[in-house]
Amino acid sequence: MLKKFLLFIVAFNSFLFSQITTQTMDDNASSLLAMNTIAVTIGGDFVITGTFPASNTERVDQFVTRMFNQSRQAELSAARTPELIQVVIDKYSDYAKRGIKLVHQDGTSQIVDLEKFRLTADFKYNPYLKYDDVIIFPPYNKKTDFVEITGAVNKPVIFQYVEGDTFADALLFARGLNPAYEKVNHVEISRLSPDGKRETVIKITPDKLDFKLMRGDRIRVVADAALKRNFKVLVLGEVYEPGYVFITKDSTTIREVIRKVGGFKPSADLVNTKLVRGAFMAMSELDKEFYSEKKLPIKENMETPLEKLFDPKTNILQMQRMADIIPEDSVVFTADNVLRLSSAQGGIDFTKVLDDSSSDGNFIVKDGDVIVVPEITNLVYVYGQVMNPGYIKYKPGADYDYYIEKTGGLGNRAKSEIYLIKGKSNAWIDMTDSDSEYVIESGDFIWVPKDVPRNFDFYLQRTARIASIVAAVATVILIFK
Repeated sequence: MLKKFLLFIVAFNSFLFSQITTQTMDDNASSLLAMNTIAVTIGGDFVITGTFPASNTERVDQFVTRMFNQSRQAELSAARTPELIQVVIDKYSDYAKRGIKLVHQDGTSQIVDLEKFRLTADFKYNPYLKYDDVIIFPPYNKKTDFVEITGAVNKPVIFQYVEGDTFADALLFARGLNPAYEKVNHVEISRLSPDGKRETVIKITPDKLDFKLMRGDRIRVVADAALKRNFKVLVLGEVYEPGYVFITKDSTTIREVIRKVGGFKPSADLVNTKLVRGAFMAMSELDKEFYSEKKLPIKENMETPLEKLFDPKTNILQMQRMADIIPEDSVVFTADNVLRLSSAQGGIDFTKVLDDSSSDGNFIVKDGDVIVVPEITNLVYVYGQVMNPGYIKYKPGADYDYYIEKTGGLGNRAKSEIYLIKGKSNAWIDMTDSDSEYVIESGDFIWVPKDVPRNFDFYLQRTARIASIVAAVATVILIFK
């Protein structure tokens, strides 16, 4: 009995000790938390103003970002309609991250530059917060408070201007001069008059880093074009070393490309070999890079003006703008134009490409071109209204009757016209036309169209339309008489 009583006393004392210890630790933690909490005031042109708790271990960037995100999330949660959500998104689209004034309790102050801090990781632009600090945001208008820098820099950019900015600051935000440009000639600074109608262009040397900028300056770092690009052509099919071939800008011939891939194999079908222009007539890679860096799209999935300009549909509309053709011809023209934009063979005779005396080998290839060299099939494909459509072994000099016979002859619904579709050009030839001259080659197609049966209703409708037209004409004649 005494033993159980002693065990009870020990257990009870342990419980009391643990409770006291836990309470003491909680009190200490609360005291430490209270000691680390400071009051910081946000003022000026910011999405939220007032005095808020912060930690004395927080820097300005961390505190401002936290308050911005908390306020934005609270307003988004409260918005109940798409219109209100868009209002909140627009309100929180941006805020000044430069020229921020941090005023301390003792009256001293310093300028905070969060953009420079995020680029340089230099904490002098992002100091620790102190008790009773006041953060004052300057007014910021993206349309007027800016400087733009472009040209021979690593990242063309538009950044927030603050008083005292120099060309060195612009280079910092543009990530410095682009080393791909071997010679930077000069720097042009375009400065508009207050009414925007007059321009002053100031030229400085790239080493004049202390040149003072003004609000709205546009800077262009001028350099000789950097054309060291990854220009290449893809060769596929019956060559000895198919794959990508590196080329120079606008100076590599198709003869050089074929020689770089080891030449054609004996199995190469040179008659049906094609060159397809990879970018049809679109912008160059330099243009694509420039416009992507400028971030022209205002909203996601929106086409840039340049993309619209080189869009095949836009090109077709431009071609048709002053055309005088009927709708039926317009449909055909549209199809032809799409094919024009996707092909650039230039009438190359690949059987003569490796002949140094032939001009066909001097065709200049461009970046993105694809050369497809098919294998000789010695086959002609016959389809449509024939008994057994399929490939027929090619016979030099044979006419279409030979191939039709090899498929088992014409079907009952075959039309009288029989067409030859050339394998390379896809040109159509009516072989039953006595005036047409044709030669069937390996890789060609022969198509026999179907004479579609018409029922009584079809002819009745046609007759009714003709009758209505005749009646209308007769009525007009009677009226005039």
